[in-house]
Amino acid sequence: MRFRARMTDIGRVHSLTKTLTCISKICRICVLKLGPSSIGFIYTDKAASGGTRLWCDLEQEDIFDEFRIEGKDERNEIFLEIITENFVRALKSAQNSQALKIKLTRKQTSCLTFEVSLPSLVSHTRNVVHDIPVGIIPSRFWEDYGKPDLPPCDIAVTMPNMKTLKNVIDRMKNVSGFVVIAANRSGQLTLEIETDLVNITTIFKHMDVETPNETSAEERPDVIRRDERFEARVDIVKLHSLLNAQQSMPSKIVCSICDEQCIHVVIYCDETVLNFLLPAMIR
Repeated sequence: MRFRARMTDIGRVHSLTKTLTCISKICRICVLKLGPSSIGFIYTDKAASGGTRLWCDLEQEDIFDEFRIEGKDERNEIFLEIITENFVRALKSAQNSQALKIKLTRKQTSCLTFEVSLPSLVSHTRNVVHDIPVGIIPSRFWEDYGKPDLPPCDIAVTMPNMKTLKNVIDRMKNVSGFVVIAANRSGQLTLEIETDLVNITTIFKHMDVETPNETSAEERPDVIRRDERFEARVDIVKLHSLLNAQQSMPSKIVCSICDEQCIHVVIYCDETVLNFLLPAMIR
């Protein structure tokens, strides 16, 4: 297996660093999927820990000036287990670089080697090398890191700006471990927590109702006979980790609710789209 890529656009280095920094605040270890036309970052929580999923796909031509990969079979893919903080440190060292090369190497163990070319006051550039140990994931486990099969979405609404949303969740997580996220077709988004001592409800009105990617509620007679409110009770700490991970204000956040099954949060920021799936918790 071989992988080699090169970046000379500092803006792209900053964008990739921002994406990895966000992911590093959610998970310590994730999977880097390298393919012939794209790369992806994937995190899959164990079902016993809540079954949280995170995935982010990036087109290689939007990031790299040069990109070569030789996988082990006809799929031409490589799956690597990485420690996200190590990846971020290596990228941060290239914030003012002239060029950054990333390649898969074999030292004492398998590594992603970052070769950073830094400008110098003299005629020669300075080169800094970082070897980041990685784990090679055998192909028999690749299917474990595919995109999840999402149930049909009942409703999808835009969410308030990140700062407002974080302020609300920050306060709620100190009171309860769970939050109910609910929405209706009138564009009303509700965040609720309920304990033996207190009930707290925050209502956002006039949110845009998006067209669901899956079969809509109007197309399913079993749903249209129910109340228009759709909800899911999710782990508030996991939701908070997603919101806390953002380093810049996203252009849009869309929350799709599968009634009493899960929420699928999609965060749009620059050219990056971050997907986060949270399963509903039993009351």
